[in-house]
Amino acid sequence: MKTARFLSSQIWTISQADAGNAVFIRPEGSKLALPVYVSEADIQLLLVELTHILAPRPLVHELFLASVAALHGKLDRVEIYGIRSGTYLCRVVLVQNGKEIRLEARPSDVLCLSARVECPVQVDDELLSQHGVPVDSVLDSATPASAGPDRPSVKSFLQKELQNAIGTEDYERAAILRDRLNSLADERSGQV
Repeated sequence: MKTARFLSSQIWTISQADAGNAVFIRPEGSKLALPVYVSEADIQLLLVELTHILAPRPLVHELFLASVAALHGKLDRVEIYGIRSGTYLCRVVLVQNGKEIRLEARPSDVLCLSARVECPVQVDDELLSQHGVPVDSVLDSATPASAGPDRPSVKSFLQKELQNAIGTEDYERAAILRDRLNSLADERSGQV
């Protein structure tokens, strides 16, 4: 039996591809990225987590993390370790009193949790070599809709959320969203 070798990775980009919405996980310096296909609703949740804008009410990921903290634990990392019937096998790895606790989870959930607490996404190296796609092909063939600060979908997502907050007269949330939009504009113009 093969012992998995995990590569520390991060969410690299989110793209609209022919096969649907893909979140690409890329180890630092790698020429390959692992595509994880998720629903449009999961993309929206992931964008919330990546932009660190709190939703008006806690999302399930926040509830999970609050529960782990209340039990004196910590999310250490998330792992993408295999594939079965075309779906990646994933887990969250918690640490409580020096002991690791591994919980199976959906790919989109591990990515949201990783984005929320900025913990590493560990990818099995063999999985990456078998199912990864060249980074150049992602840039050439997909229309980016990434979580990176200069990608259009983050800006449009934040603008939509701002309009919703104004429409519901949630001015405190609107101010936070406005400030985040302004900081993205400053980052793009180099005024950080």
